Amino acid sequence: AAGEVDPFAGLDLPETGKTRKPVEGLGTPSQLAGKRATEASSTPFDVTSYETVTSLDRLKEWVADAREHGFVAVDTETSDLDANRAELVGFSLAVEAGKACYVPLQHRDESDLFGGGLVAGQIPVTDALDAIRPLLEDASVLKIGQNIKYDWIVFKRHNIEVRPFDDTMLISYVLDAGKGSHGMDELSRRHLGHSPISFSDVAGTGRSKVTFDKVEIGKATAYAAEDADVTLRLWQLLKPRLVAEHRATVYETLERPLIDVIARMEMCGIMVDRQILSRLSGDFSQNLARLEDEIHEMAGEKFALGS
Repeated sequence: AAGEVDPFAGLDLPETGKTRKPVEGLGTPSQLAGKRATEASSTPFDVTSYETVTSLDRLKEWVADAREHGFVAVDTETSDLDANRAELVGFSLAVEAGKACYVPLQHRDESDLFGGGLVAGQIPVTDALDAIRPLLEDASVLKIGQNIKYDWIVFKRHNIEVRPFDDTMLISYVLDAGKGSHGMDELSRRHLGHSPISFSDVAGTGRSKVTFDKVEIGKATAYAAEDADVTLRLWQLLKPRLVAEHRATVYETLERPLIDVIARMEMCGIMVDRQILSRLSGDFSQNLARLEDEIHEMAGEKFALGS
């Protein structure tokens, strides 16, 4: 569409069957992919350098920086794995390798015996979303996520429709299907040689496990901003491979267009006629009982069919 960012800026068109000519300053798609891979892994990870954004003015500066770059990695932190029920606790952004931030919104004070008290110094949810909405809906800025369908749903429930977007999980699947997991932690270890902070490191395990809104904001910043940083680096090294390895068409015409389609389906759900399902269940039970009797008669004895 007119005005939208070109996700393949600087790359030749894929799958033409023609010899690709080097793009001035970039080289061939294969050379660019190698260059990006080196760049993505050369900057060391330093979780202490990530910023906790607690003022609206500072958030607006990050939004302006993302517009300047033309792309931004985005990740949400929530209270639930189900995007349709999750409460937005905060979100993270990354615009360069090593340059990322976390915006806490609804972290709660565990010292509040009655629960529900928000930690001081966070941007009100409505104000933060109003500030980020123009960026997330800006057709000229590419939003990058790992399993971005989840984040798409979370933001859509707050009346924000993320567009355009790339998904590093799906890009990896298109490139390396059958070669291992496409989860962010595994991709980071495989391509970046870096093991990210695990969720259990910040939220605990077993009886001591807490939801993300109870995680201390400093720990939450290291974890969440690193996720955005890793996602951005994965995109930088994986995206050029789509062209270099003739996989762009599958991603652009099949995988990526289905993200918001499936997201909308999950949000809408399905309508079920409970009476029909109940009747079918009864019919199946009767048929199973009849078949079981026939089997026992043919076998000449009763035995446990499920064993």
